[in-house]
Amino acid sequence: MRTAFCFTPDRLFFAPAVRAIASLIDAEPEARPEIFLVCEPDDVAPGFDRLARPLRERITLLTVDFKALDGRLSGKGRFSRAVFRRLFLAEVLPPQIERIVSVDSDMLIVRPGLSRLETFDFSGRPLAAAYDMIFLMDFKSEDDPLVRMFRRSRAKLGLALDTPYFNAGLMAIDRAAWRREKLTERVTKALAEEPQRYPFMEQDALNATLRGGFAPLSPRMNFMGDFFLLDLERRVAPIVLHFVNAPKPWSLDAWKGEARFAEDYRDWFARSPWPEMASSPASPPWRRSRPPLTRVRREFGARLAGFLETQPFLDGPLRLEG
Repeated sequence: MRTAFCFTPDRLFFAPAVRAIASLIDAEPEARPEIFLVCEPDDVAPGFDRLARPLRERITLLTVDFKALDGRLSGKGRFSRAVFRRLFLAEVLPPQIERIVSVDSDMLIVRPGLSRLETFDFSGRPLAAAYDMIFLMDFKSEDDPLVRMFRRSRAKLGLALDTPYFNAGLMAIDRAAWRREKLTERVTKALAEEPQRYPFMEQDALNATLRGGFAPLSPRMNFMGDFFLLDLERRVAPIVLHFVNAPKPWSLDAWKGEARFAEDYRDWFARSPWPEMASSPASPPWRRSRPPLTRVRREFGARLAGFLETQPFLDGPLRLEG
């Protein structure tokens, strides 16, 4: 099956997207996936043509005037118009591409296995994606204000509490099924007509449209957010790390998470065409140890692990003992 791995950054996320691409290649050097960097001409950061040749030659840069496609849509808060680009990949990629893997720019691929997305049978569903913490936070205490907020958010989308809600940061898309269900048209129409209904933008609109009709991937394929706080990384052995929250680990003067992630970006950018992004303060705010496993986090992690072990994930079951 002809598959494209696609990254869709704006100018601010362009260099981190290239870092993500490099991590994809390094994780599975034998796989040689087709890789597309899809953005508007003004988003291409100076220095892209100075990338090391082995990396540059693996990337197909596809510049598109997205204004002609998303003219009715607008960004919101920290989300720029670039979040909508994944909705149009089925329209702009070469016609021979059958499966599209859309990958966020704030991801790192740290183990082999992402190439398996080319082979999975979606059983007619238009996409495969992992559950978002907006859904999984239900396994935390019902008294938690974030849990209550996420439940209200899903209810406003017309979703029952037991309807799975996915994260759109990594989606494997069956192009034919996506087009058959007219997802680009339906989702963009919803976003244009009622933008206030979708605080999480295209992710909300996709979930409201599909109502759980997606093929579930395990957190191996999208290890995000609170997962990093629950002592689950060793047991899940994630393939993809997703830094969903702000600040991002390449914001070296602001990142307060684990030092290992900031140091990864710092060291890569120091060898890249963007060495200015490797500049860090003399006393950076990064953590040298893992976040403390509090009682609340330990109990949340146990309940969440119990649920995840029961799920029939497309990439195989999880076993989270010890």
